Order: sequence, then structure tokens, then C-alpha cells
Amino acid sequence: MWLKLFFLLLYFLVLFVLARFFEAIVWYETGIFATQLVDPVALSFKKLKTILECRGLGYSGLPEKKDVRELVEKSGDLMEGELYSALKEEEASESVSSTNFSGEMHFYELVEDTKDGIWLVQVIANDRSPLVGKIHWEKMVKKVSRFGIRTGTFNCSSDPR
Repeated sequence: MWLKLFFLLLYFLVLFVLARFFEAIVWYETGIFATQLVDPVALSFKKLKTILECRGLGYSGLPEKKDVRELVEKSGDLMEGELYSALKEEEASESVSSTNFSGEMHFYELVEDTKDGIWLVQVIANDRSPLVGKIHWEKMVKKVSRFGIRTGTFNCSSDPR
């Protein structure tokens, strides 16, 4: 009798352990571990700015890390998955480049003829400086590239017409 009771308890114990093991696998696959909270205090200033950019918030008037960290905290809880995706987006956006059109035909080949997407083109008049400075243009390129918008610069002085 005791032996039957022992095996019954052992059977339930094995079922319990197996159920917990399979639950852990499901949690891992669905990203439950990615929902752990991250403390913004432990993050660098650059990572905090990246998170604010991904959330669509501006930080231009906040020169100190403490102020940026407070804005991150006020904008909502920071999950580990959000931090990971923000850092991956930043790495991807650093490699984004803008096309420099060499002339009218190059422009027509890429923009007019293919019509495969949306373009943001900065046109620079002959012997003039661009309306948008280089630093601001690069920031704009990074921001719009996240939405699949391609960018380019057409310098009229390089086109003979």
C-alpha cells in the first residue's frame, strides 16, 4: 500500500516538474523575460537619449543625465525588450546613408523611374549652401529612415544644366 502511494506521489511530482519546465520554455519563446523592468539610473546618457528618440520625445533642453533619466521615468516603465530594440534600431540607423545624386539622369534612375518608395531630397542651388545643415540633415536621415523613407541630396552645381 505504501509503495503505491509513493509511486503516485512520485508520478505527480514528475508531472509538476515537467509542467513547470514546459511553461519556462513558452515564457522564453514569447518574450516574457523581455518584460523585466530596467532601472534607468544604471543606463548611460547615450542609451537614455536613444530611448527617448524611440519614444518620440525631445530632449534638447535637458543637458544633464539626471533630467533625461527623469523624463524616461515619467514617460513610462522601461522594459528590457524596449531597451534591446532601441539599441538595435540605433545600430541600424548608424549605417543608414543618403544618396548623393551625380546629375539629372542619376536622379531620374533612382527616384522618378523606379517609384519604389518615398524619397526626401535636399536640393542645393548653384553656388549656394544647403538650407539644412549637415548635422541636422544627418539627424533627419536617421529619423525618417526608420519609416522606410529614402533620402538623397541633389547638388545643382554638379549638374551641367
